[in-house]
Amino acid sequence: MAKTKEDKKRGPGARFASVGGIVEDEFGNYKIRAGRLNGVFVARAFPRHSARSQGLMAETTGKSETDAIASLKSLLAEREEKRVTTRRWEERSQSSVPTQEEFLEALFQTNLSAAQRSILKAHALSGEDGLVAVSIMNAGGYKSQDAAIKALAKTGLLMADFIGLELPKANGQLPNPALRVLGFQKSKEADAALHLVLHQELRDAIWRMH
Repeated sequence: MAKTKEDKKRGPGARFASVGGIVEDEFGNYKIRAGRLNGVFVARAFPRHSARSQGLMAETTGKSETDAIASLKSLLAEREEKRVTTRRWEERSQSSVPTQEEFLEALFQTNLSAAQRSILKAHALSGEDGLVAVSIMNAGGYKSQDAAIKALAKTGLLMADFIGLELPKANGQLPNPALRVLGFQKSKEADAALHLVLHQELRDAIWRMH
């Protein structure tokens, strides 16, 4: 069952401080900044991860900085809950699939290597045909298929962690749960070689980045 990022939202990493008249806080994967702008108290959410900033993510107003921050947290929590409930179930991977918006944020904010991103782009180009292990290796410039598959699995782990997605249980067709965050095995044979097809939502998110 999918889980939310409530543990991250309320965890020990959260902070509340005032810097130069700007009140700062954290909520999940977002950094919140609040202050008075043209006589109005405004709270804005930005990506907490700085690797590939997407800029302003959400904004609310309030009667004070604290009130605006509380309103913004409520908005972000509501959006998170809506995303969780709208995830579809993919029978081919036996997993819950994040929305396109969730994947897009993860692509922007997770610290993926150039090789990992190259593999994802090649997968997006392949569409429903997917990629076999040797093609994944070539797309990432790796010297072995095992190294390429491990890198791709790490991509799945990073995205699952960012999104707050519980890893699916291992199954016979695609035993590495992290790969099933990204897609599904094209062949239905239990002993078939890896032939991964990315979820449509992830492919669409990759196209939106380019």
